[in-house]
Amino acid sequence: MSEYQVITQSYVNLTTVSEGREFGVEKKYPKDIKIVDLKNKLEMMTGFVASGMSLRLLNKDKQFVCEMNEDDRMLGYYPCEDGYFVEVKGTTTVMGVPIGEIDPSVKKFELTDEEYAKKRGTVKEFKQKMKLGQYSDQYSEILAEKEKQAKEKLENEKKLIDALAVGSRCKVTVVGHPTRFGTVMYTGELSGKPGYFVGVKYDEPLGKNDGSVNGKKYFECAPNYGGFVKPENVEVGDFPEEDLDEL
Repeated sequence: MSEYQVITQSYVNLTTVSEGREFGVEKKYPKDIKIVDLKNKLEMMTGFVASGMSLRLLNKDKQFVCEMNEDDRMLGYYPCEDGYFVEVKGTTTVMGVPIGEIDPSVKKFELTDEEYAKKRGTVKEFKQKMKLGQYSDQYSEILAEKEKQAKEKLENEKKLIDALAVGSRCKVTVVGHPTRFGTVMYTGELSGKPGYFVGVKYDEPLGKNDGSVNGKKYFECAPNYGGFVKPENVEVGDFPEEDLDEL
């Protein structure tokens, strides 16, 4: 009987990708290298501390294949092939700064308005040259139109609010929510919120609060029976209270 010997490549081409890097780095690695040693090599490449590093093997389409975090295993133990990717994630950089945090020892670079104005090739200079945004010839007109629309919206809300009486039965219709019935309990402004609102006590627990917003009480009701909506979403009328016990 003939004997056969299976020979595989002793090296594999892998592309390393990591957070914060737009492009990966392709490199040839020996299949007999241990994962712990691979992490040490990747430490210098990615900036992540090897001890807090995790590796994920991705195929050529960057689809997940498996985790590679058994430090004593050799690279060849995992089903890696030429053209595959190694995704590197870490909790701490070699500078000792946790991922997502700012190094307090690094001074933030800032420019004064005067210094920025002297620089060439800036976004501000481009906008000024092309007359875009606030540098547009029509900017003042656009700003005035927006202010006019905001004022008209506020005036319209005030008219609608004035036509609503506290204690009236109402129907609330808001896009993306079921139609709700209840009683008008408050009309007016809310602290820290623009415009006018209607406070409604719903017949069913379909609200978001108990008549309070940011700790301030506007009317009394049970939790989840209260809500505040814009006046254009409220219609008053002879809407009888729903009898929840009715079959």
